[in-house]
Amino acid sequence: MPSKISGGELLLKCLKKEGVRFVFGLPGGQLLSFMDAIVRDEDVKFIMTRHEASAAMMADGWSRITGQPGVCCGTVGPGATNLVGGVAQAYCDSSPIVVITPNVQSFRAYPFKESIQALNHYDLFKPITKWNTVVWDWNRIPEMVHRAFREALSGRPGPVHLDIPVDILFEWREEVTLPEPYEYRHIGRVRAQAELVKKAVDLLIQAERPLLLAGGGVLRSQAMSTLREVAEYLCIPVITTISGAGSIPADHPLWVGDSGWIGGDSVIKAIREADLILA
Repeated sequence: MPSKISGGELLLKCLKKEGVRFVFGLPGGQLLSFMDAIVRDEDVKFIMTRHEASAAMMADGWSRITGQPGVCCGTVGPGATNLVGGVAQAYCDSSPIVVITPNVQSFRAYPFKESIQALNHYDLFKPITKWNTVVWDWNRIPEMVHRAFREALSGRPGPVHLDIPVDILFEWREEVTLPEPYEYRHIGRVRAQAELVKKAVDLLIQAERPLLLAGGGVLRSQAMSTLREVAEYLCIPVITTISGAGSIPADHPLWVGDSGWIGGDSVIKAIREADLILA
């Protein structure tokens, strides 16, 4: 007879399938089924922070270092609102993180009945996430986690948010078999469109003073060596954005500096005199 698991344990199993090793956050009563599953698990470690904003920032930092979405959580109401500062930072920098919040019982939520700490998390996170949803059914937890990671990593990366009512997290049902990530989302780089590559090459050939602008996407896609090879082969100077800092060594002769207000006169001069900027 199949064993039964809680919604919180199913959520953890879905995260483990995605290779999640750490969850950053502050626990709360509505998260206890999820926390209990983490405590009993040997592969995933919960990192408790002093403030939920720190949890979101740690998840952001993990994402920037590893290239994989960091996961953070906060309890219903004030825990969710405290996450906002860190999530907004990840949104501004296109950093893929997965934000998990519980909510009051589904029969009290959206629209909300009078309940302690109840808050519309969906509207709270909508302006600062790439994708955002409420999980209304235990059976859809895997589907929504899969969608969250797919959205966080595809195209222009960014934070995503899952809001799960507490009764869904504490509901027990028969365990289900989970698919592997490659079965529901693309793994690896997406091939560039040939016609766009040709257009870029033609523009580079025609340019007399081209300039390369390297952003955070170079680091996320592990394309540092490719950037360096292109710059050296074509002998094109490189400027990096703040989020792209480190994509080419600071002592490289083709590196001009960082863009923005910290760049200085040499960067401003290079941008003004360039007849083509390839970003």
